[in-house]
Amino acid sequence: MPAFLLNFSPFNTLPPNVLDELYPELLLKIYPKGSYVFRQGQPSLGYLLIILSGVAGIAAEENKGIPDIVGLRYAGDFFGETVVLTGKTYPVSVRAMEELTCYLLARDRFENLLQSHKEFADLFNPILTERLRTLYEEMVHEQPYEAYGLITEPFKIRVRDVMSEALITCPPDTPVNQIARILLQKRISSVVITSSNGKFLGLVSERALIAKVLALNANPEAVLAADIMENNIPSLPPEAFSYHALINMIKVRGKYVLVSQQGFPVGIVTIGDLAKARKGSTLTLVSQIEAAQNPGDLAGSAQSINKITVAMVNDMASANAICEVVSELGDLLTRRLLLLAEEDQIRNGHGRPPVDYCWLTLGSGGRKEQTLSSDQDNAILYADPEPGKEEEVEAYFAALAQYVVTGLEQCGFMKCPHGIIALNPFWRQSLSALKKTAYNWVFVPTSESFRQFTLFLDYRAVYGEEKLARELRDYAHRLFRLSPTILHHLAQDDLNTRVPLGLFKQILVEKHKEHKDELDVKRSALVHIVDCVRILALREDVHETSTLARLHKLVELKALSPDDAEYFEAAFQALMIFRIRGNLKKLSTGRAPDNYINPQSLSKRQQSVLRESLTAVDRLQTLTGTAFRVEF
Repeated sequence: MPAFLLNFSPFNTLPPNVLDELYPELLLKIYPKGSYVFRQGQPSLGYLLIILSGVAGIAAEENKGIPDIVGLRYAGDFFGETVVLTGKTYPVSVRAMEELTCYLLARDRFENLLQSHKEFADLFNPILTERLRTLYEEMVHEQPYEAYGLITEPFKIRVRDVMSEALITCPPDTPVNQIARILLQKRISSVVITSSNGKFLGLVSERALIAKVLALNANPEAVLAADIMENNIPSLPPEAFSYHALINMIKVRGKYVLVSQQGFPVGIVTIGDLAKARKGSTLTLVSQIEAAQNPGDLAGSAQSINKITVAMVNDMASANAICEVVSELGDLLTRRLLLLAEEDQIRNGHGRPPVDYCWLTLGSGGRKEQTLSSDQDNAILYADPEPGKEEEVEAYFAALAQYVVTGLEQCGFMKCPHGIIALNPFWRQSLSALKKTAYNWVFVPTSESFRQFTLFLDYRAVYGEEKLARELRDYAHRLFRLSPTILHHLAQDDLNTRVPLGLFKQILVEKHKEHKDELDVKRSALVHIVDCVRILALREDVHETSTLARLHKLVELKALSPDDAEYFEAAFQALMIFRIRGNLKKLSTGRAPDNYINPQSLSKRQQSVLRESLTAVDRLQTLTGTAFRVEF
């Protein structure tokens, strides 16, 4: 065993048997005083260099042949790690300040140690993250989707390029009759209300004037701007993209987004501004959904959402931005169907909902991670009925679920093949009943209940009384505090299947006939990121549902290092893009989207990104197993 390695980080984190195996693989090399180990701009030697004795000088760009020594490395230090991991050229030179003896660790063996030993790899996380992100960015630019004949409207427009800069502002004590005159004279639809120091307070629109003044026969001279202004207008910085504005408008069902810097308004974006800047298919879809009078009017909405996905992929939007737009449009569609379903119930003589209820979207929809291959995962949660009214209430919501689930299917969203939909009475329960179900999931777990439970944990309310959803979530988190061992079981359930990565990062593919030589990106990789991050978040009582929001919260709570979180986030984004792009490619050739890709059909760079992403997932599984004492 090379005993000196036991005293140097990070090699001292490796087990003795690993060091014994490592020793014969190390190359010993001596560099005479004044000689260069490598020069700035030189390609990688393919080794990590570990100093056994002597001093190495780090030399920046030379001036007239004179090296500028900017740092020194001594016995026990290592160097060359960034270049050996990224494959780039050396950014500096390294020179032997005195006779220098080094051990050289080959790249493949170094990569194997990083994959197999978390503590060893922790020191290199920033480099690994940067390598993955760089490869990912290069991959995104490598294959525009014109190649698939799917090019559509541009999406990546900054809000600063479409906003109205000539803002008209008023103080909060302005009478609304004066505001009405301003709207008429300036031919605008809204006025921004600001404080004496120019900070945003709210917005008064034509709609507010009509709804809150004229319709109520109020005195426009006595009513002030502060009385009717909307103060929940979403705000974005000027550098945000137009799809961010669209997402915010859909969320609040509004037509305005304020553009501000440090609380000061600098512009406003209206739905009309977005329509002028773009061809308008997205905005047309929003308008069609809001105007629909029956499910038939909404049929084929999924195809329109697919086109929007194409636009965002072509504009190199991030995976989470694409998924958020798809999810928000799905929410909008679901809310419209629920309104139509309630109206249908009234027409059929069943009246309005007999008790408060909440429509929940589960799984990827609950995490706002929907893609083209996502199916329906939903549930109905309703308030406890009065004694004797249980069957009547259940019948009402069974009919409501039938209308909405069937409508979503007409729109192109397939039912969950596992029956996790509101049509199933199991996923249509009262608050008390679902609390009891959650209790059994925690204290009487089964293999089947684990899958149900994980889908449930990611639920999100999209319509109705959100207080029901909040009460249920609070109850579920109390159960975790009472039985923390459930987290061990959840971790064990995920780690029963490891990421398909063999020795030396070989990507393991399917062997059965239907998907021979393919990889299921969702089940083989993404599901492990989602599961492991969820488990870590539950331990910290994090209530967020999206994977990236959970990661960011874990960093905020110091439950996960920023380096680890960035590494796992980069892998998540890359894998989601593989999934989205693979689906688009299948759609372009008339095939149904799924989650399979063939690694051999990818470019060398894409294969590298996939391999690096799977390595990150493997690291996350290892971290989770260690945190919850799961043997694997």
